[in-house]
Amino acid sequence: MFLSYPPIWASLKLSDGYYDLNPLSNPLTRSESYAKEINRRLALYLERSGEYPLTFDVLLWSDHNKSFTMVALEMLSACSHRWQTAKFQLFCDWPVDGILECEGNLPNLEWLEIRVVFLYRHARGIFRETPRLTHAYIGPWAKTYGWIIPWTQLTELILTLNEDLVIEDGDVPNFLPMLHNIKELRIRLSYGEVGFGDDFPQFAPTPLNQLRVLEVPHPALLSWFEAPSLCEIYLADHQQNHGGPLDVEGEISSLIQRSSCRIRKLSFQSGREFYVGTLKDVEELVINYRHSEGIRSCIDVSSLPKLRLLTIICPVDEDFESSMDSLTSALMSASERSPGTSSLERVMVEVHCDHEEPRIPESLLEIVEEWPVVVFRQL
Repeated sequence: MFLSYPPIWASLKLSDGYYDLNPLSNPLTRSESYAKEINRRLALYLERSGEYPLTFDVLLWSDHNKSFTMVALEMLSACSHRWQTAKFQLFCDWPVDGILECEGNLPNLEWLEIRVVFLYRHARGIFRETPRLTHAYIGPWAKTYGWIIPWTQLTELILTLNEDLVIEDGDVPNFLPMLHNIKELRIRLSYGEVGFGDDFPQFAPTPLNQLRVLEVPHPALLSWFEAPSLCEIYLADHQQNHGGPLDVEGEISSLIQRSSCRIRKLSFQSGREFYVGTLKDVEELVINYRHSEGIRSCIDVSSLPKLRLLTIICPVDEDFESSMDSLTSALMSASERSPGTSSLERVMVEVHCDHEEPRIPESLLEIVEEWPVVVFRQL
């Protein structure tokens, strides 16, 4: 009875297992009979799910058993009218041809993630006609050769830019106005770092009146936006080779001034020195040290009068003590804020440990004992 219930068959994952930890399951050692069995199971899932909307995740790395993989993609394509959430990570150029037949037959697709290493021109329009699409994760993208998507209807978008080509060719200022319904926008760079360091091109700000959440890889990109509804900013800076401080205060203040927005939450992922400045509306601050290298800069929250929630995310590595120094400086500066300001209600420390038997460092336990507002969790 339970096995005949369509929803339990409507979610699936298709992978070539190229990075499986078990060497016996590596695709290079798999036989054609194994590939046929995978396709048989896929057909079974598609049959038993009936006409229920499909959610699936496709991850393909290698060329091994290419013909059988194409059959699997074509089986999925035959049911494209049922796709609701589709995620593709394709690290070869040929799998896209397996879903060409989907074009024009995606009436129910709401969430699309498509990441490819190369896109041929003949395949750019596969997702052009998707009347219900509102959420997308696209990358890498450039207007001159990237996917053609109904950008105007999106409300949430993660966009990985092919940074040098897109920014130098001027695709960005022509592209942003199409996102006039966007509420959450996360811009990332395909290689993390760019050749021009901190010298990002400047464009006239684009008004995005619905935008509430914005993530950028560098504070200079904030100058591209005018967003009166904006309330959350995420900065994910990976420019490890450029040691200069980030102009966080200047760019955020300029954004607030031209947009008349009220920023409630700030999140930073950077190994470089930055100063938040005086931001009277910020209630939550997140500092993420997971991908930073070297000495962590001190955190001064004395000019954040409404700050209630502080989160520090850090790995247990050779720089852990520096992370604890930053935490201590934040706690000290919070205690020195002027009378009448909000008190810190909670300070969360997320500790990421790669060891099989993780151990909580003594320095963190000492801080927790001294500052009752501090709690931690191990991930």
